[in-house]
Amino acid sequence: MTTHSKVLRWIELIVIFIGGPLIFYFNILRIPKFIPLLLVFAVSIVYLLLSKSFNRKAFGINGFDNWKDFGIRIGITLLVITFLSLALLPKEHLFELPINHPWIWVMIMIFYPLWSAFTQEVIYRGFYFHRYSPLFKSEKIAILVNAFLFGFLHIIFRNWVAVAATIVIGLVWAYTYTKHGSLLIVSAEHAIVGNYIFTIGLGYFFYLPDF
Repeated sequence: MTTHSKVLRWIELIVIFIGGPLIFYFNILRIPKFIPLLLVFAVSIVYLLLSKSFNRKAFGINGFDNWKDFGIRIGITLLVITFLSLALLPKEHLFELPINHPWIWVMIMIFYPLWSAFTQEVIYRGFYFHRYSPLFKSEKIAILVNAFLFGFLHIIFRNWVAVAATIVIGLVWAYTYTKHGSLLIVSAEHAIVGNYIFTIGLGYFFYLPDF
């Protein structure tokens, strides 16, 4: 890449991954949050599908066979979420959705994997690493920046728990994607973790009424 093209791509990255969350954090655009998310998702997936250098097998398992590590990662993550929920949540918020709002909980369990998990993984893993990796000197730096940007997205929830938690889990998912190259696998991890968060009650920190 030329210096000029790198500068333009840096500006693009900052506008999308820093500017976007800031716009909604400061309520500059008063529209439902899912609209720009879906627009960026649409642009990302079209870009990936049209890119000759992107391996479309990434939308599938792409040869992934390390199911033991997959299970261990998820088990550890769910255990951490359980401890965080017990430590941070009032007792009345534990399992609030399945107990008090079962139909809302069922809808989240059905639609979260595709509506949120897969959408975010296409943008933050597939699109980000394919388009912006050339900007970084090493894959490790690209992963660290990716985790920070993924956490920064969650400033729209206006609490430190959402931001800190997603930076940490963002490191895991970014590493998983760069190691195995499967959007399906990392989306499955994201979906399982997200559904558990809303089941146990930690989704309290990841909720916007106008999303």
